[in-house]
Amino acid sequence: YTPLSSTYSNGNVMVVAAGLFILGFSSILTGLNFIVTIHRMRAPGLTWFRLPLFVWALYATSIIQLLGTPVIAITLSLLGLERVLGVGIFDPRLGGDPILFQHLFWFYSHPAVYIMILPPLGVASELVTTFSRKPIFGYQMIAGSSLAIAIFSFIVWAHHMFTSGISPYAAMFFSLLTFSVAIPSGIKVFTWLGTMWRGSIVNDSPMWFAYGFIGLFTIGGLTGLFLSTLGTDIHLHDTYFVVAHFHYVMVGGAIVGLMGGLHFWWPKMFGRMYNESLAKLSAFFVFAGFNLTFFPQFLLGYLGMPRRYHEYPAEMQVMNVFSTAGALVLGLGYIMPMIYLTYAAFWGPKASKNPWGATTLDWTATDSPPTPHNFEGQPVVTEEPYHYKSIENKEHALAH
Repeated sequence: YTPLSSTYSNGNVMVVAAGLFILGFSSILTGLNFIVTIHRMRAPGLTWFRLPLFVWALYATSIIQLLGTPVIAITLSLLGLERVLGVGIFDPRLGGDPILFQHLFWFYSHPAVYIMILPPLGVASELVTTFSRKPIFGYQMIAGSSLAIAIFSFIVWAHHMFTSGISPYAAMFFSLLTFSVAIPSGIKVFTWLGTMWRGSIVNDSPMWFAYGFIGLFTIGGLTGLFLSTLGTDIHLHDTYFVVAHFHYVMVGGAIVGLMGGLHFWWPKMFGRMYNESLAKLSAFFVFAGFNLTFFPQFLLGYLGMPRRYHEYPAEMQVMNVFSTAGALVLGLGYIMPMIYLTYAAFWGPKASKNPWGATTLDWTATDSPPTPHNFEGQPVVTEEPYHYKSIENKEHALAH
């Protein structure tokens, strides 16, 4: 943190700060673009509660980008003023307060975590309902939970600062608020399970990634509750427990969700299918390798192994070896899609317009790959989202 990372750093702090400041405009304008598009450019009949849940997730993400990014931009500006003009803002030698930097940094950086995880949460909703052949269980609950996560993300930042000397009363307040974040996250997990319950599940490769996502994200969320508790966070702070928790959410959640979405929309993007067997094998390697890599780190953190150290006591050797071995398996799971997806993009079998039998406009109203303007004409939405029940009824009527 500042001032150790700025005033007493050998890095090009001003260049990095200026680069991040400019990059922030990209984040703000992207969020603004998505919000305006969703508000003003929906197709006829596409009401708010007919939007795909992936769009709701992007909408919540855009709110965070729009409201959170200016805070880090202001923080970087203050950092630049301190270095150039010698104004005491963060450096205690100049009369500043380094804890202020932590507050401003985490006010943005904790919501930034949700910028990365909310879109994969939306992807998971699309995968679960499509491959369960059922309308999503609790559509409005999932849509509302995405917005709730966006709101909660701005009021829990100080749980990163329990050991920084903040008031015990403030720490208890932020601990309680952090526990509250588990509610909308839990709503999503239970609605996914409710959707799969008694569904006609099709175990294609995107659904395998959805299984892995739900399992890993759930472990990441539950272990976050330990870090929300003041008594346990004091012991676990800056240990490998935090490393494992973060990766279960960011890699097990965000990256595995991204891979599920990539496999789901690949036929739509390139008009070609990939090898299903290799895709399922990749999903297995990712899930197995990830758990072998990061689950031992929960135990290492519980035993007190600090992060950011390259040496550790001999009794921790076995679990570190397991973690390294798991990383090799995980790496194989990541390399495989690079190969078979690249091959599929050029030489894979031609994909049909809607190979998964999905119901949203991107599958039903566009070709694979889409034409330059996406839709040949103005699409009109006349049914509820994920209307698998009505499709089933029509098929049943035709059969009789």
